[in-house]
Amino acid sequence: MTITEVSKRYELNADTIRYYERIGLIPRVNRNKSGIRDFTEEDCRWVEFIK
Repeated sequence: MTITEVSKRYELNADTIRYYERIGLIPRVNRNKSGIRDFTEEDCRWVEFIK
């Protein structure tokens, strides 16, 4: 799932999610071959928990 999909799902700005990752509120998200964040359901649970 991309950061855009996650941001829509949880009604958060993509920059906010990047910030959460940068300061360590959510664990580092794996990236695909193109370097795009690829959120798993576990990653989404972290976003939901922080929200």
